[in-house]
Amino acid sequence: MVDFGREFRTLLRHAATYGLGDMLSRIVGFLMIPVYTHYLKTADYGINELVGLSIEVIGIILSLGIAGAIYRFYYDKETEDPNLVVSTAFVGVPIVGFAVLGALSLFSGELAAWILEGRDQWIYIFFGLCTLWFNGTFHLVYAYLRVKERSVTYVIVSLAKLVTALSLNIFFIVVLEWGLLGLFTSNLITAGLFCVFVFPRYLKEVGHKFSFAIAKKMLRFSLPIIPANLASLAVNSSDRYFVKAFLSLSDVGVYALGYKLGVVVFHLVRVPFMQIWEPRRYALYRQGAPVEMYARVATYFIGLMIFVALGISVFVQDVIRIISAQEYWGAAAYVPAVALCYVVYAMDQHVAFGILIKNRTEYWTYVNLVMGALNLFLNLLLIREYRLWGAVAATFLSLVFKIAALHIIGKRFLRIPFEWLRMGLILLVSVVVYFVSILIHPSSLIPSLLFDSAMVLAFLCLLWILGIIRRDEKESFLNVAKGVLRRKSVEAIQN
Repeated sequence: MVDFGREFRTLLRHAATYGLGDMLSRIVGFLMIPVYTHYLKTADYGINELVGLSIEVIGIILSLGIAGAIYRFYYDKETEDPNLVVSTAFVGVPIVGFAVLGALSLFSGELAAWILEGRDQWIYIFFGLCTLWFNGTFHLVYAYLRVKERSVTYVIVSLAKLVTALSLNIFFIVVLEWGLLGLFTSNLITAGLFCVFVFPRYLKEVGHKFSFAIAKKMLRFSLPIIPANLASLAVNSSDRYFVKAFLSLSDVGVYALGYKLGVVVFHLVRVPFMQIWEPRRYALYRQGAPVEMYARVATYFIGLMIFVALGISVFVQDVIRIISAQEYWGAAAYVPAVALCYVVYAMDQHVAFGILIKNRTEYWTYVNLVMGALNLFLNLLLIREYRLWGAVAATFLSLVFKIAALHIIGKRFLRIPFEWLRMGLILLVSVVVYFVSILIHPSSLIPSLLFDSAMVLAFLCLLWILGIIRRDEKESFLNVAKGVLRRKSVEAIQN
């Protein structure tokens, strides 16, 4: 039998550790926005966005979905040597990546002419491809640390890499005034340093062995997910290419900033949560965990996503005027809608768990391919007419389709009783609170920030008063709070 209390504590402990590291990285990255928006023009920001998205497409293909396969087969009962799963990935992925990216780098000029505005911008493509190989190799270390549940080591390494990247960004962009080239140069140097000095240490730990049998099993699991991931990226990113085609690079830059601020909710909550939950849920399934536990985890997860999304949406109008130049201020209007899109998106791994646990990843692919095609059609239809709001609408409609389809298919393999009504009520309360904050928003900065804080707290109070937070959950919360206060009181007396 699975001990629910122990499992939730384990999940929360590791998720909190991952979350701390990711939160700090996002805070530091957030503090760098004033640097980027003051030293880079909106068109430069647009170039960085388009190159980054293009490199991400290539990265999804070259990664072969191996990280997900490591999580899946490391805990498989048929796996005699779990480290052989990891070492096979450590050996195979860098070799394939070097060959493919080396060939692509020869066509950097052609890619620049197609993606950007001319062949003379080839250096951004070339640097991006080199950075991708270093990062793709190094990120295998992250997968290994997650599967071993070494969350503290993961955070230390991540923050060290972050501090290095940001220090070099400031040096090249602010001190040397290299502008956009400085950003690409610092990213390349950071990726190269950590790949060279960190990856070999873990390669030695897992060994240099390669198993064709395991590689075949992993690829059979992961390859069908690649088109799905590409389709997901199309939904998340293809609108930038349409914006450039129908509008301008400056519009890409403004929209990219709004999107970056809106997607913060994804990085603060979903990314750290799934870093521990993704491998852990397979282990729990093998131990016979009941489906009700997966449903309750999904509710708490979505509740936290909505809470953070609301906080971002309420504060963004004031914060964006502090952190960016005036030409970027228009980005604030799109942040709440983007955050809502990512609240919807965050349910995919929950509703599709039945598909993944039964190794029927082809269904994941089918749904995402249809979603990707739908998104491209909606982008083409809506962006020309409704400009940047058309891009947001296309993303939202595509993601709603994805979650609905995955849920319908996933419950054929594993019927999880999701608490849709409660999640919907949490979302409804957040929407009401947001619109109230917009209607009576103070004009002065300090009163405005205090008002924003009060509205976020009001959201929690409404969940409590309306009974959306259940009695047993209230009692658990109060017991934890009393325990913390009791320990603090004892510590105060002893001191």
